[in-house]
Formats: sequence, C-alpha cells, structure tokens
Amino acid sequence: MTIWTPNIEHRDGPRYAAIADAIGEAIAAEELADGVKLPPQRDMAWKLGVTVGTISRAYRLAFDRGLVSGEVGR
Repeated sequence: MTIWTPNIEHRDGPRYAAIADAIGEAIAAEELADGVKLPPQRDMAWKLGVTVGTISRAYRLAFDRGLVSGEVGR
C-alpha cells in the first residue's frame, strides 16, 4: 500500500472523477509505480473528507479506464 493522496481541491466536476483523473495523472507521472496498492477506501475517504462511496466510485472508474486492477481480499 502507498501513502499517496491526490490533491483534488482545484478540480472541476464530480469528486469521484477528479480522484480517478488524479490516479491516471500520478501513474503517467510515475508517482504511482506499477503494482503499488492504493490506500484502503476508508483511509482515502478520511484523508480527502469524502464518503467511502465516493472513493468506491473513483476506484471503479479508474478500473474501468484500465488504470488499475484489483483483487477482492488483497
């Protein structure tokens, strides 16, 4: 797991999309390396001041965009 946290303060649109966009940008900038685990949803939600549902949507959007992969229970 990584301690990476996106900065979404100055982004337009829904927060979940801003988080997914930030994940994509961090991957492109090599801030997030291949195989690194993203923070747990509850941790990310607390750090960003959003709901766990928002993080779930963001992670799902990042998955749908092919940015991340996931395995239940890992």
